[in-house]
Amino acid sequence: MGGGGAPSAKFANPGDSIRGRIVAPPQAYQERDYVKDKPGGGDLKFYPSGDPIMSVYVDVHTDLHDPSIEDDDGTRRVYIEGRYLKADVRNAVRAAGAAGLEVGGTLELTFTHREDPDDKRSRKFWQAKYIPAGNAALMAPEVGGQPTAPATPPPSAPAAQPASAPVPTAPAAAPAQQPADLARQLFAVGLDDAQVAGATGLDAAVVAALRTAA
Repeated sequence: MGGGGAPSAKFANPGDSIRGRIVAPPQAYQERDYVKDKPGGGDLKFYPSGDPIMSVYVDVHTDLHDPSIEDDDGTRRVYIEGRYLKADVRNAVRAAGAAGLEVGGTLELTFTHREDPDDKRSRKFWQAKYIPAGNAALMAPEVGGQPTAPATPPPSAPAAQPASAPVPTAPAAAPAQQPADLARQLFAVGLDDAQVAGATGLDAAVVAALRTAA
């Protein structure tokens, strides 16, 4: 964790929550050991098998504003790290009927409580909710009298019209992903090979090779 980019979302106390629209494709990274005096500077983490322990982060646009951050536009980086948080996000994505986190989707995370309230290193419990990009667009308020939601259906109705092609391109950022990129994203969220193969259409052998190379 750490490094450049958007400020990190903070979940210091039970009840801390963040909600926002995903503004960039999720990025996979290898987890590091926690070092109190050197955040993000610990040793890289590996499974006993020698495979790297991978996680994913997403940048979401929120209504937060920190006066101490110059030109704070509300974007926060959410690190989906640790098997419990990964599982909660994965379950939220599944419940939404989505293949994975995508640009335009809305992610909401709440740190509800700790296993041992007196031990700040004990397991955190989370509540996760995900709204896929298409549904998030339908729920977005109209701006300047322009109906955002109806703008998408017209292009899909006249399928033979070439001029309608550019219109779906904006909300459909996720489908533009290559299957291999989507597979890596799903690995990071915690899906197994069979689930990734089903979501991407890739052969099981290709999925296994991508996981080994990740």
